[in-house]
Amino acid sequence: MTERVILGEASIARLKRASRLRYDKAREIHTLLAPERVVVLNETSVMILEALDGRALGAIIDDFAARFAAPRETIAQDVTAMLQDFTDKGYLEVV
Repeated sequence: MTERVILGEASIARLKRASRLRYDKAREIHTLLAPERVVVLNETSVMILEALDGRALGAIIDDFAARFAAPRETIAQDVTAMLQDFTDKGYLEVV
């Protein structure tokens, strides 16, 4: 059994090699394809996953807080919760 990875602001996350972000043109939805799973994503989840470009989580949070003129604490809670859930489910890895 592997240990649970807890994300922090210094964490750098990325999609696992077997996971793919895809847009389904026929259904007009974004999906995350993982082994034996298809996850339908909302716009916010897509935006967060697309931001995983090698930056630390804290930098992504700063970017979103500035872009949306929203309280950083709120953005941090939402982004971290979503990414932690996806990490726990095995869609992401921390590098």
